[in-house]
Amino acid sequence: MLQEDVEDYDVVVAGGGIGGLTLACGLAANGRTTCVLESRPSLLRSKRGLALQPNGLAALDNLGLLAQVLGTGKRINRVAWWEIGHGRLATFDYSILDHPHNFLLTIIPSELETILREELSRRGGVLHESTSFLGVKHEPNGQLRVTALRSGEAIEYSARILVGADGENSNCRKALGVRTRVKESVNQYLFMLIGPVDAIRQEARQYFTRGKMVGFYPTLASTYVFYYLPKRKFNDLRSAGIESFKKELGEIEPEVSDSLDNLHSWEDVSHAAPKRVDVENWVVDGTALMGDAVHALDPAWAQGANLSLQDAVALADTVERCFESSDFSANALRSYELRRRKQAKFVQDQSERTARVTTTENRFYYWLGKRLIRNTGADPRLMRIALSASSGLTNHISMRDRIRFLI
Repeated sequence: MLQEDVEDYDVVVAGGGIGGLTLACGLAANGRTTCVLESRPSLLRSKRGLALQPNGLAALDNLGLLAQVLGTGKRINRVAWWEIGHGRLATFDYSILDHPHNFLLTIIPSELETILREELSRRGGVLHESTSFLGVKHEPNGQLRVTALRSGEAIEYSARILVGADGENSNCRKALGVRTRVKESVNQYLFMLIGPVDAIRQEARQYFTRGKMVGFYPTLASTYVFYYLPKRKFNDLRSAGIESFKKELGEIEPEVSDSLDNLHSWEDVSHAAPKRVDVENWVVDGTALMGDAVHALDPAWAQGANLSLQDAVALADTVERCFESSDFSANALRSYELRRRKQAKFVQDQSERTARVTTTENRFYYWLGKRLIRNTGADPRLMRIALSASSGLTNHISMRDRIRFLI
């Protein structure tokens, strides 16, 4: 039985990750009563890092959240690319970008979520943990009736707008019946946090060879490591044991060898097989989808969270206009989709292309990847174009420039 009491809000957000919380902060700052439904019972410390890029930093700044976030991360300008066993290929310098936030900020995702949760509460928003979205229906009075399960008990919410920010396997998207195409990657990524490394405090490093890529990024008090391998090799890697894996990391970058002591078992390592999500439409009457629910992508460009932050800014603006006009139709919400879809698809496509030449076992694509990296690092104009694209600051690269990357 559903409870007789219905909790009433202007907006209900299904999903309390970074994107959903950021949107809720923006809505609450506009005076909209906002409730976030989060299925996790509590916030646990992340086993990975997150690189906030110029587009994500600008989004946080737009919503008045950047000042709180800057103090929790490690700011860097340079990422050096190395070929394993053969030396440095290029160094990409974000400071060449003509942008107010021309740097990377590497943080721990759970620390960012803590800031967003505190800010949401300060702005008058509400977060319900252990609460899973179940369904939604339209009421005759124009309200939405949202049902959820909170700690095993059915709950009802009333709202004018529902936002699905519940990830690549979005239950909200499924409940709405939005046509979706999901493409599973052949790649497997491992993520972990190790101790700080003196040599990797001012400059991140990425190493690759055929069928393998490893990144080392400094955070405020640790080092974020991500490791790629073909999915079919994942079980063999785990079977060899964590000590064998730590030895391999030390051989790739000897400077990290003394910082691996906190990796006691595979429980200290998270992993994911990326999926690409494309949907027919981002909005229906009274409801919008955002983040991985509509544009999950390969992590090669580290843009997942950053795109979600941009979604939050655009959607908060659109929702405010809906309240001003009392129009919550799909047509009124569509300006959000039009503002965001082209860039999201561009980043999805380019991330896949980058992964194809930096995580490949194919000899030709591997040669091509090295050529692209060398050419980009040697030409400031090409570097500016490449970093503008990978930082989410543009949605287009001309055919002429694409050719210049290769010659």
